[in-house]
Amino acid sequence: MNSLRLRRALRALGWPGLIGLLALLLAAALWLAAARWDEQAALSQAQADRLRQELRLKRAAGAQEAQAPATQAQWWQALPPAAERQQRLADLLEMGLRLGLVSARTEHRLSVDAAAGLERLRVSMPVTGGYAQVRQFIAAALQHDAALSLDGLKLRRASPQAAEVEAELQWSLHSRADAKALEQDGAKP
Repeated sequence: MNSLRLRRALRALGWPGLIGLLALLLAAALWLAAARWDEQAALSQAQADRLRQELRLKRAAGAQEAQAPATQAQWWQALPPAAERQQRLADLLEMGLRLGLVSARTEHRLSVDAAAGLERLRVSMPVTGGYAQVRQFIAAALQHDAALSLDGLKLRRASPQAAEVEAELQWSLHSRADAKALEQDGAKP
C-alpha cells in the first residue's frame, strides 16, 4: 500500500517535480558535505596557525642564539667602552631633536659595578611632541644603540584633544667600565 501511494505521488509530481525533488536532495547532501568541509578547513587553519607560531618562536630563539655572545667575556667585550659614553648620550639627545621632540632638561646618573666591570648611565629625559614622534624616537634609539635600554615610559596628555603628549623616558646606557676606574677600585673585569 505504501508503494502504491509512492507511485501515485511520483505520477502526480511528473518529471519536473521528480527532477526538483532530486535537486533538493542533492542540495541537502552538498550542504551537509560543505559543513564537514568547513569544519575540516577550520581545523586545518588552526593547525597551520599553531605551526606558524611554533616556527616564529623557533626562528626567534635561533636568532637570539645567533646574536647572543657565547660566554660572559664575549658579552662583556660586545659592550661599548665607557669612553664612548658622552658620544652615545649626545647621539640619543640629537635623535630626539631631529624628530622634533622638545626636551627642557635631562638628568643623568652614573653607576659603576666594579666587580662586574660594568657602567650604567641612567638618563631621565622628559620630552614633548606627537605620539608618533615619541614612538619613532624610541624605536630609532633602541635600533641605533644595542647597549641602550628603555627602563621606563610615562605618557600624559594635557587633554584628550591635545595633539602633543608629554613623555617621561627613563633610559640606561650600558658600557664596559673604564680600566682606570676599575684599577682605582682594585677590581678586574
